[in-house]
Amino acid sequence: MKFLTLLLMLSLGCQANAADAQQKIDFIQQHFDQQQQHSRLWQQGWLTFFSSVAAVQGLAYSQTEQEPRLTDRAVGFTSSFLGAADMLLNPLRTHQYASQLRAMPQQTPQQQQAKLARAEQWLAQVAQREQYEQSWINHLLAGVVNAAAGAVVANEGKRTAQGIATFVSGTLASELKIYTAPQQSQQLLQAYQQNTLPAQAAKTPPQRWQFAAVGPVLFASYRF
Repeated sequence: MKFLTLLLMLSLGCQANAADAQQKIDFIQQHFDQQQQHSRLWQQGWLTFFSSVAAVQGLAYSQTEQEPRLTDRAVGFTSSFLGAADMLLNPLRTHQYASQLRAMPQQTPQQQQAKLARAEQWLAQVAQREQYEQSWINHLLAGVVNAAAGAVVANEGKRTAQGIATFVSGTLASELKIYTAPQQSQQLLQAYQQNTLPAQAAKTPPQRWQFAAVGPVLFASYRF
């Protein structure tokens, strides 16, 4: 009788652990699914923007013969290239993790635990990436690049106004990139660690507003 009771308790414990693991997997999967559109649009949109500007400036530089236009083109190419490189070297992968996590098997307890471990790892990575995007270090680095670009332009032919315009337009683009970046994973990670999963998951609406800047011009779009 005691042996049967022990087996029953072990069975119930395993079922409870499996149900808890499945709930956590579903919670993280739901979050990735909700954020994948915003993540994909932000990552691919800003990468395309910076890459396109760099390509245009590089082409224009090859067709330019005189200063100060040569300096303007070189500065535009360099700052846009740095922006594109940052998006490539430090990408936001929420949309990739959404499909990769869904594709992972979970038929056995071992597979389920492996999937949960990977889901937790990815959630922490996404939260860290989002936290960096909003950090003062990121603001500072963007400010340094834009200030240097403005200073170089202003110094070529003593064009103070043009240098200020370069700095302002670059700062606008950088701050818009930061402002429009996803920020939900930091909150979700905290909720996950505090085990407040269902309530917090329901509070994660998809982001629909998207912004981009071309020089001093701001574009905004809303995805229905």
